[in-house]
Amino acid sequence: MSLESQKFTHQPITYSMRGAMAVLAALVIARLILELAGMPQTAARYVSSTIGLLFVAIYLAAIGPLRGRFGKFRELLLPALILAAWTEAWIILMTIIAAVLHLTRSHFALAEDFGNWRHLGRHVLGHIAEIGVLFVIVLLLMAVVHVLWRWPVTVAPGAMLGVFVIMRFWTEVMGLPPLRTAAWSSTILVFLGAFFLGGIGARTGLTKARQLFVPSLVLGWTWRLWVYLATVFAALVPFFKTHFFDASRGDVPLRLARGLASSFVEGFIAGLLLWGIAVWMAHTTRPVQTIPPSETLS
Repeated sequence: MSLESQKFTHQPITYSMRGAMAVLAALVIARLILELAGMPQTAARYVSSTIGLLFVAIYLAAIGPLRGRFGKFRELLLPALILAAWTEAWIILMTIIAAVLHLTRSHFALAEDFGNWRHLGRHVLGHIAEIGVLFVIVLLLMAVVHVLWRWPVTVAPGAMLGVFVIMRFWTEVMGLPPLRTAAWSSTILVFLGAFFLGGIGARTGLTKARQLFVPSLVLGWTWRLWVYLATVFAALVPFFKTHFFDASRGDVPLRLARGLASSFVEGFIAGLLLWGIAVWMAHTTRPVQTIPPSETLS
């Protein structure tokens, strides 16, 4: 491979990583500035680098193959680790600054951190330990989108479903009214994705019903997988109050096992419905074949 082709292959994804890392750093800095400016914590917490990290992970996994990267699962490991460590590094930096300068308005440093280097050290070590947790979560999200690249037409709607489920989960945790959190309905989005499958699929060679069958099932199962991952996370962190899972009802392992089985069935049924919509959309938007003038005169 020539030097020019190597640059073409590697530079775009490098730029994409730099852009993603700049966004994550900007979110952390913006959170600190807004807090120091007097914005209430109830409002400043919406500038969340953790949620930004999840969105960036999905984005990079979705565009990576277009830049010649992430063709194999092992190629996801380093970007996931870099993103997790980079985000926590900026949080640690803001924590140290807030502690040294006694920035009482900031949530980054605790009151016990002011003038207490031992307590601040334990606080920083806690953030370092969180890198491993974030790495696993980021890698999992990127892996889901990575699998979708076996059926490229499912990548865009599948990735957006993940974004909507995360937004629904996050807004519920933030305590928004149900009427507002319901606006992030992945159920509506998955059926809109069927129109995408039919419209775009027909232009990528998927012109027959049997060619749209597997992508439709994959999208249905992807939808239920995102929802199930949110359910598992809600079960593991019970102080997050969401509609996905109520840990106070007990029997957590059994209910999660039942949820996994029902997700498979629900995803299959949804896939069949998506298939019908996609086939209809592909037939409706099929380009009209024009007859050359020479043939009409003969």
